Amino acid sequence: MAQIVVENLSFKYPHSEKFAVENVSFVIEKGSYTAIVGYNGSGKSSLARLICGLELPYSGNVSITEGNKIGIVFQSPKNQIVSSIVHRDTAFAPLCQGCTKAEAELRTIESLNIVDMLSYAHKSTSSLSLGQTQKIAISGVIALRPEILILDEAVSMLDPESRREVLEFVRYWHKCGNTIIQITHEMQVLEEADNVIGIDSGKIFFYGTKTAFLQNKEFSERVQGRKLQKAERSEQRSKEISSLEKVLSLRNINFSYEKNEAPKAENLAKNVSDSSFSKASEGGVLRNINLDLHKGTLVALTGVSGAGKSTLLEICSGLLQYEGEILYYPDKCGNNENPASEKFFPVALAQQNAAAALFENFAADDVAFGPKNRGVHGKELFNTVKAAMENAGIPYEKFGERRTTELSGGEKRRLSIAGILALNTPVILFDEPTSGLDSKTRIIVLNMLKSLAAQGKTVLFSTHHKSEADFSDREIRIENNTIAFDSLGKYGKVKEVNSAEILHPLSSSKMLKGLSAISLGLSGAKKQKKSFIEKLPSAVRLLLFALLFVFSLAARSLWFSSVMLVVGLVYCKLASFSMKKLLKSFLKILPFLLFFSIFQLIFHPALENEIHFTSWKWFTITPSKLIFCLIAIIRTYCSLACISSFFVSTPEYDLIDSLKIILTPLEKIKIPVRYLILIIEIIFRFIPLLIDEAISIIKTQIIRGSMGEASKKSNGLKNVIPLIVPLITQTVRRSESLADAITMRGFE
Repeated sequence: MAQIVVENLSFKYPHSEKFAVENVSFVIEKGSYTAIVGYNGSGKSSLARLICGLELPYSGNVSITEGNKIGIVFQSPKNQIVSSIVHRDTAFAPLCQGCTKAEAELRTIESLNIVDMLSYAHKSTSSLSLGQTQKIAISGVIALRPEILILDEAVSMLDPESRREVLEFVRYWHKCGNTIIQITHEMQVLEEADNVIGIDSGKIFFYGTKTAFLQNKEFSERVQGRKLQKAERSEQRSKEISSLEKVLSLRNINFSYEKNEAPKAENLAKNVSDSSFSKASEGGVLRNINLDLHKGTLVALTGVSGAGKSTLLEICSGLLQYEGEILYYPDKCGNNENPASEKFFPVALAQQNAAAALFENFAADDVAFGPKNRGVHGKELFNTVKAAMENAGIPYEKFGERRTTELSGGEKRRLSIAGILALNTPVILFDEPTSGLDSKTRIIVLNMLKSLAAQGKTVLFSTHHKSEADFSDREIRIENNTIAFDSLGKYGKVKEVNSAEILHPLSSSKMLKGLSAISLGLSGAKKQKKSFIEKLPSAVRLLLFALLFVFSLAARSLWFSSVMLVVGLVYCKLASFSMKKLLKSFLKILPFLLFFSIFQLIFHPALENEIHFTSWKWFTITPSKLIFCLIAIIRTYCSLACISSFFVSTPEYDLIDSLKIILTPLEKIKIPVRYLILIIEIIFRFIPLLIDEAISIIKTQIIRGSMGEASKKSNGLKNVIPLIVPLITQTVRRSESLADAITMRGFE
């Protein structure tokens, strides 16, 4: 029985003359399992969006049997998270479908258990790794119980065990009679399917059974690609690698995301064993990391999602504050003669979030951003950009004048890599560089990494794929927050050396730390010990805050405002808000309050027959005016104390719950409360989302030579513009993606 019928379907994006999908026709039967394959930018994701109804066809049509729910897991997991807390995100779809609270809770538990994320139920979604976020995105769609499940590269960022678990569930969901559509580059995923649709440049080149597809060598190579050659891992080879010139050494590195600081070594063991550092915290801690990286080697960093791979890479690139020491050994005879500094930091990181790494309109300009910050201009700049784009598999002649917004996910990733290569640093780090890439491009990127090592660069990359780890000269695996395996064996042990420069975290890392703390604080995920106020029901907390805040503003006498200030301070104490921070806030705003008091002394009328301490034209100082100014200052301090205490003790999900309780009576008079609640929840979700987006953009700009000490002295405005422009662009993209996610989760 035909469930999805696609007839002569064509589609192109606005401002584009090229069709993303052109004259496509096929039928998908109910209960079938279909894989859609093709190279990056071939139109696979566009086709999926057309099937879901998120895009309108240019011509042709898509027909779906009535009464079938469609669930889609998008390629970028962070674009479809609709709540700041894991269990609330998964419960969103069931609640939109009208499930009772008990039914929604049961679905949430089942869905999170399927992707092995139940222990993360109360974690902040913004504190998860990209692989963990992808699992949460999958669980949110599973909770919808869709008859048609579309997965757009849904397992591309998962470690092998997590990928196996998800595919096992998909297999089970298919056996239950549901229709599966997998968009994939991976042979392991393709083998699960019964039918295959091959698409290239928006057109179908194959439509038939999996068996027929695999029998055609030309077609199957589009997915499987050529096999990677294993690197030699003999004892002699290990000895050779360990004897090479050292470039970077990590000594006793310790780090904790949970506390947003570097934990003391003597306290770390206790922290890790503590209940607050359970499985749900493993990705936030690194302890006792010791290793040497050698010149001209390709090193793979492996471990499960959330093991700490990205964290270690960011520590090496100077983006995080940590405990321990990183040593750098300049090659005085080579090209990296510049001493380590803010402007010429010897380590560059290509981030996993490729979209955040692009902030110029045109591809070539984006690649040129970093070299220009390092003083490269003219013909040298052109040659640098061209060479970097060629090495990254995104040729200048074809992509140089392309807009970055028009590139596919895989093309954006290659362009972000080109931007890092253009920096020409001696140490280059890559966070999941092949994630989401097709087989052909994956081989290009891996050979590029090998080529960089052959040129004398030190290359460290994270990966979930065993074949990629085997392709490298050396594998380092992280388990239980530390290095559990090093393929160099005894030769990988850290050796003491003398002359070296100490690499300190970049100055901008303190700003990143502050922004991360704000992001976690907004979701209430950072605090682990509940205060007295937090233990109160959410509605009581909201009413208590409203009552104290109103009385604070209403105080008109000195004694009453003083009483309210004392009450506000007690409220702060009960909410476990730092009195030291509150005092600092009071002192910071005092000059402004005194400044505005001058205007109050001018415009506030004096009482009849009272003493004038001083008088000059319209400016007079009297006892009543001084008391009025003092009351205004006390009221401001009291209001600040109430607001600070409320937000530190009431994360957004508690605020939403309390509003639901308080506004419930309005539903009886047909006021659409659920829409108001959803808008408020989206606003609260969007604020930390934009902070996270800003953090990603800032990280890339720091890596590529902007926002450092040298650039700050040169032109502050010039450094801010590359942040504002991409942040506005990403805000629009995020809002559109969030709207799509809400729509596909069943909200009407």
